[in-house]
Amino acid sequence: MKNTDILSRINALLSIKVKLEQQVLENGTVVEADSFEVGQPIFAIDGDTKNPLEIGEYVMADGTKLYVTEIGVIGELEAAENEAVEEELSTEVVEETATETVVEELAEVPPTIEEVILKVMEALQPKIDELQAKIDELMGGQTEMKATLSSVSATKPTIHKPSEKVKMSEVKVAPNKSATEARIMAMLS
Repeated sequence: MKNTDILSRINALLSIKVKLEQQVLENGTVVEADSFEVGQPIFAIDGDTKNPLEIGEYVMADGTKLYVTEIGVIGELEAAENEAVEEELSTEVVEETATETVVEELAEVPPTIEEVILKVMEALQPKIDELQAKIDELMGGQTEMKATLSSVSATKPTIHKPSEKVKMSEVKVAPNKSATEARIMAMLS
């Protein structure tokens, strides 16, 4: 097997995204596992840290009992029978209610897209008229400004002309300047 094949296989394995399941215990602690099945590793999440779940019996928020027989490994899962039946019944009632609500909302929806567009345009028309009035007002101000600016005569541009040129050799050198600086200044002029 070539090195490139090995690297491509490693890269493929590293790019696989693992999605972990999270559940909440009855006391509010969040636990995480690959899947909540016997023999799977399980961790308690505390902020950014994950700690293996200690040996013991835990009750999930849905009533399921979780037994950890080895540190960080699910030993047994026991579903809450009475609560599971109640949850199934309440789920069915919620589904029926949601279905009825969706049917009622669909009955209120206009049958065509044209009607929806017309309603939106009717609602937006006052705002469009208001914006058009502001645009017209600004355009009128702009034409007034152009007329004012065209009536003003242009003046000559100001050009800077120094009064006289001073040679660097004529510039008096301060007494604390070194002879090297004085020579450089003389050469520059």
